[in-house]
Amino acid sequence: MSKKYEAPIEVRELEKLINSFTYKYGLDVRNVFRDLLRYIVIGFSLPDTQPLTEWRYTQEQNKAFYEMFATWIKIMDTQIKIKGYYDAFGELFMAMTSQRRQQEQGQFFTPDEISALCRDIVMGKEKDPTAIYDPAVGSGRMLISTKVNNPKNYLVGFDIDYTCCLMCVCNFLINSCVGEVVCIDSLLMNNFRGAWLVNEAYYRTELPSIRWMNEQEYIKFKQAKLPAHIFFLDKKGFDQYINMSGLWAKMPSLFNNTPQRPTKNDVH
Repeated sequence: MSKKYEAPIEVRELEKLINSFTYKYGLDVRNVFRDLLRYIVIGFSLPDTQPLTEWRYTQEQNKAFYEMFATWIKIMDTQIKIKGYYDAFGELFMAMTSQRRQQEQGQFFTPDEISALCRDIVMGKEKDPTAIYDPAVGSGRMLISTKVNNPKNYLVGFDIDYTCCLMCVCNFLINSCVGEVVCIDSLLMNNFRGAWLVNEAYYRTELPSIRWMNEQEYIKFKQAKLPAHIFFLDKKGFDQYINMSGLWAKMPSLFNNTPQRPTKNDVH
């Protein structure tokens, strides 16, 4: 039997917090890990987003989630300054998920060195912003590695695994990436479980954000065919684009005024 994957030293402080919390309350570590991702995503979601459903933790336990969140921020701040980007949750996921389950689902994420090699082979020295897609995005590591050469690439990731999508959303958010994450079977293009638009106004406001979309909202968003470059305009450039294109007329139709209440499978 292969040796259990060990998380790198950079993320062990967060790993210890998650494992201690799990042991103290007799919980499943995979559920706690997923709920930490949900906690982060909802914290950066737009004000009209529905609150978390099925959140079973007490006020005291919520303090532990905040400590995990703060530790993640500290780790990411340090590692991004060193490496340009980092994927803490991908490392934790592989360490905390059972080896057998990983083998069954093929959830071994690409090492950083291979991600960098694939990036350089595919993109070369390309500096112009472009849209990049990954049909099996996992934690988003392959996509966020492209920001080393060009932070203004528009990233789009698909994955059938809901936890992987949450990891990717968090990675886009903290690594200052702009793009979409869609939970869907990218082979059959069915089993849609939600989409997230990440950092849509980051270059205008310098504020990270997440917009969750149901299937109807996401279809409308794609039908609008917004050019990717507008997400990277500053406020002045964006206002000029809006005035010239009449895009304001399209915006109200992209998202419902009254968001559809998520189902049990649509937990953020």
